[in-house]
Amino acid sequence: MVEKELIQYTHVLANVIREKSFDPITQRTPYYHMGATIIDSVLQAGLNYQHVVYPRVKKLLAKFPDYKTTCDFLILMQVVPLPELIDWRKGNKIERILDLSWFLFDKNIENEDHLAAWLEQSEHINQLRQIKGVGPKTVDYLKMLSGTQAIAIDRHLFAFLELAGIVNRTYEEAHAIYSRTSEMLGISNYELDRQVWLYMSSKRIVV
Repeated sequence: MVEKELIQYTHVLANVIREKSFDPITQRTPYYHMGATIIDSVLQAGLNYQHVVYPRVKKLLAKFPDYKTTCDFLILMQVVPLPELIDWRKGNKIERILDLSWFLFDKNIENEDHLAAWLEQSEHINQLRQIKGVGPKTVDYLKMLSGTQAIAIDRHLFAFLELAGIVNRTYEEAHAIYSRTSEMLGISNYELDRQVWLYMSSKRIVV
């Protein structure tokens, strides 16, 4: 995608968003509970967030509010097995939660502030991407969960692009279009991401 196309798509998307008159969204506050952050970031891929993912995150926050750091979470998993902790059968997501937890611990990332600062470096992101199952969306989502401005392109955001007539875009291209659009509209990356996500998930629009 060349710059001319990016500018064109940005104007198209911005006009569609203006027509929707979305309500303002406040910036997301981190959980400040690394277990919740890790579980959220891993489970969200391909699952219903409201009915499957967030209830498990909320339960962890309610039952174990004092286990805030990455180290705390690893200790907790020694006391309560992870499948039991999040009511999840063994499988790829359990393995990914464990892999991500130990990775962050090895990098001395103990809270969301550490994570936000660490993710500012591209070489760190390349290291994170070495974990099986961690792709660009998970990286951007971890940025969001740690309080950094980011847009995590999922099926809802891709579908909204299609509604705007912007089709067959890669993750990187979609990310560039949304990022440039947020600048044009004068709103944060997170606000734009959330506005579109809420609209698409609530309307259950089929493209």
